[in-house]
Amino acid sequence: MMHYDAIIVGAGPAGSTAARALAQGGARVCLVDKARFPRSKPCGGALSPRTLRHLPPGVDSVVRARVRRAVFTFRSGKPFEVVSRDPMGYMVCREEFDAWLKAHAEQAGASVREGAAVRAIEETKTGFAVRVSGGAISSDTIVGADGVNSRVAAQLLPARPRARYLALEFEVPQNGHDLGETVIVDVGAYPGGYAWGFPKGDRVNVGAMVEYARGRQLRRTLDAFVAGQPSLPAIPSLGCRAAAVAAAQSAPVPCARPGVLLVGDAAHLTDPFLGEGIYSAVRSGALAARALLQGKHRIETAVHYAGLVESQLWPDLVAASRVASLFHRMPRWWHHLMSLMPGSLSEVVGVLSGDQTYAGLLREIVERLEAGAGRWVRRRLGVRPDGTAAARRG
Repeated sequence: MMHYDAIIVGAGPAGSTAARALAQGGARVCLVDKARFPRSKPCGGALSPRTLRHLPPGVDSVVRARVRRAVFTFRSGKPFEVVSRDPMGYMVCREEFDAWLKAHAEQAGASVREGAAVRAIEETKTGFAVRVSGGAISSDTIVGADGVNSRVAAQLLPARPRARYLALEFEVPQNGHDLGETVIVDVGAYPGGYAWGFPKGDRVNVGAMVEYARGRQLRRTLDAFVAGQPSLPAIPSLGCRAAAVAAAQSAPVPCARPGVLLVGDAAHLTDPFLGEGIYSAVRSGALAARALLQGKHRIETAVHYAGLVESQLWPDLVAASRVASLFHRMPRWWHHLMSLMPGSLSEVVGVLSGDQTYAGLLREIVERLEAGAGRWVRRRLGVRPDGTAAARRG
């Protein structure tokens, strides 16, 4: 049985990033995935500018569009736009992007097994024996990078919270509906979420995200969104891609124990405001590799990794959860307010670029409310001047 320092289950952005960093650090690592690449993946495929700082060189080869204009609507009406000289985002197709990241892991020296579904995980005295399609392998540590429905998490770090949102999307030929450098974002009809149209060169990604409990009517809601947006191509009756979204909530989710690290969606690290998970996936994959390379034993590694995630990722995710809560309680009001002050969205763009944090964005929101609408708005929203939640009476 081939033995490795680490087995990484899942070759998405989190898993491939961890595998590449570990291999570059001299570790023996095996990256396994049940699919053969390239493979499709339900995802809007938006990379924020801050994500690019943590990717290997050459990402331009898989970028299909750069976004410099965003049009915001409320139930497909009342549009206003924000234009940026620098790109707000970079659009990729996940089958191309994920294959590119996996190739970088291979080039760094990681052993990659595609079409290798995990059949069983057995914990031994010194590590793990993993039976995959085509044989068995063993390791000191196992990294769960296998998404929101992680088998690694279910078996080795159970009692996970449920997925917070449900997303439904299509990636279709543009058929003359070229969005160019423009994204369309619609709010108001999607409890906890929004609908979008993203440009991808010869394709357009169209989708919507809502609270998981509201997912039953999601297809009908998405059809209504497309019907109200003449700049979007029609979507077929079949062929949609659905995915649960494991967004962060108000407290960290356990992501480590001796010999087990969870990264990306398996660790519930998706941005709860935008529903974007690639940034946290890449960051957590790199942090897991860092902890593994620096740790002298499995307990130290687990404690180190959990501390890195809690200090470097969770504070902003918790703040993002608060921003999401504030916005989705009154989407009509917020849309109207932002249409009057479109410059306020520069703060959101700042979060995407890495020049601003969600905690800083919360402070900006409170300061603008204080200046423009008075203290009664802040009291109604239940926030203090520093952006934290105010105690509720009664």
